Amino acid sequence: MPLSVRELVARREFRLTVVAGEAGLDRPITWVHASEVPDPTPWLEAGSLVLTTGVGHEDPASVAAMARRLAATGAAGIGIAVDLVYRTVPPEVAAVGEETGLPVLVVPYATPFVAISQAVASRVAGEERAALERALLVHRRLTEAALAHGAAPGAVRVLAREYGGWAAVVDASGAVLHAAPEAAAAEAAEAAAEAGGLRSREGQSLSFVDARGHLVGHALGTGAARGMLLIWRRAAFTGPEHSVVAAAASLVTYEFEQRRAATAQARRSSADAVHQALREGADPAAARRLLSAWGLDPAAVTVLVARAARWPGDAHDVLADQDLPVLAAAGTDGETVLLTSEPERVLALLEDRTAGVGASGRVGAGELAEGLRQARQALVIGLREGRQVTSVGDLGVIELLLASAERSVPDALVRRLIDPLRRAETERGIPLVATVRAFLDNNGSVARASAELSVHRHTLHFRLGVVGDVLDADLDSSYVRLELALALQAHALRGDAAAP
Repeated sequence: MPLSVRELVARREFRLTVVAGEAGLDRPITWVHASEVPDPTPWLEAGSLVLTTGVGHEDPASVAAMARRLAATGAAGIGIAVDLVYRTVPPEVAAVGEETGLPVLVVPYATPFVAISQAVASRVAGEERAALERALLVHRRLTEAALAHGAAPGAVRVLAREYGGWAAVVDASGAVLHAAPEAAAAEAAEAAAEAGGLRSREGQSLSFVDARGHLVGHALGTGAARGMLLIWRRAAFTGPEHSVVAAAASLVTYEFEQRRAATAQARRSSADAVHQALREGADPAAARRLLSAWGLDPAAVTVLVARAARWPGDAHDVLADQDLPVLAAAGTDGETVLLTSEPERVLALLEDRTAGVGASGRVGAGELAEGLRQARQALVIGLREGRQVTSVGDLGVIELLLASAERSVPDALVRRLIDPLRRAETERGIPLVATVRAFLDNNGSVARASAELSVHRHTLHFRLGVVGDVLDADLDSSYVRLELALALQAHALRGDAAAP
């Protein structure tokens, strides 16, 4: 503890006496200042002991005014040197001391001001040295606890035990992961909610004081915050104690980042297995084992295809921060393919990160290739219609095509309408299927379809005439257009879909 005025007076070598303000003798002295200016308070901090001879004052009233200003700013006391300007402490100064509780000391002529300053400085240095030694001890205990119990549980145990109060580690959502003592978990959760708002305004660390005590928090994570280390107690934290708490946060951050990197690498390593599971004819048993190992329900998987996903790093790094049953692999054309049993949560994660997402219906472990086709077709249609997220269930008649267990309906449409066009393309060298798709996608507008295909309108009319001849059908018929649209969707869904 800092040297108090009472302890300083008790030091016989200084021969100090108290003439007023005995009620304030237990005030701690932070430093000693010798001053002869009428108002030294602009250069002082609370807890200062001011020594003066009175040389710089016109009269005792000026010294009394200075004493009153010192009392108002939280000074530890005032010492008046006698036998130089004043033979005794002026009564006006003593009256201020009694009124305000500011200790007023008599400093004998033979007592050097510097000796008093050295005594307080020595005590301050001793306090700082002891605090540093204790900080080193606590830091060693933190390291030992981290090795024995893990960084997060070990840190909160040591901090709570060594500094009193409570300590906790919370995740990015504010949920308490570890708390010591355990009974403080609810209070830690409440503090975490408050600390989240404070951190957003003040940066990655915080120090908050209220009537109950002092709360210190440090963000955990080298990039995005993975959580916070919080510690609370009634008394203020010293500089060395702040350093120890920061060191504890570094230990926990190191553990968090190691675990996260290992999880991301494990997810990255599983990408090849995801590719295999998405292929036609994949082994259902192997797919089930893969899905179960990552917490997915093998009987209820949704395949998501995200176009132009914007990940800080890659998908595996982002997913390593999430407690989600999800697997990912890179697809074609900048796609990211994700498998999950909780599509709503994964879609929430993808929000604002993609140009568009297509979602399959629920499929089993042996139907992942089918789910991939569904998700890709949903994505294509959704992008065309300006949707951010499109589920195959949103596509109405397309879902009916997909629901055909025997696939007779889509296969019949493809055989009757698409296969003849494919054969004619080979024979005549004309892209008939692409022509029909552009024509239907543009609602029968020759101008827009020809612009999309970068051909002249006469060329498009000629190609549509070839289509009509090959199919022996009138493309002006709404029914024929409906059949062709269904056949194109069936071909896309049942055809040669690219592997992820």
